Amino acid sequence: MQAYIEVLHKYMKALGESDYGTIVDLFAPDGKVLSPFLGEMHAGPFFARLQGASTRNLITPIDVFTSTTGSNRATAYFQYDWTVTDGTLITFKVMDLFEFEEGSDKVSYLTLIYDTHPIRATAGNKYEAS
Repeated sequence: MQAYIEVLHKYMKALGESDYGTIVDLFAPDGKVLSPFLGEMHAGPFFARLQGASTRNLITPIDVFTSTTGSNRATAYFQYDWTVTDGTLITFKVMDLFEFEEGSDKVSYLTLIYDTHPIRATAGNKYEAS
C-alpha cells in the first residue's frame, strides 16, 4: 500500500506542476482514464488533451485513501484550481480512484470523480478548443 500512496502523491505533485510526462509514466502501457467530460481514453491522449486545455494547475491535496480489503486501489482527494487556456479559473474538489496492475505500482485505470455541473454551468466544456 505504501507504494500506492507514493504514486498518488507523485501524481498530485506532477499535476500541480503540469508535468504530464511524469503523470503518463505512472501508467501501465495500456493504462486508461475515465473522465466525466471525455469518457474513457488511454492515459497518453487524455493527458495530452488536458495539457492542451490548461495554462496552470494548482493542486491542494486533502487526503489519500487506501483499500481496507487489500485490493489494488487507492484514492487521491484534492482541490483542483484549474486555469484553462482562455484564462478562466475553475475550482473544484476531485476524488481520483486509481487501480493498479496486479503486483505493480503502475496505474492500470484511473476514474476521475467530480461534480461537473458547477463547471459546465459557469465555464462550459473547457477540453474543447474555442
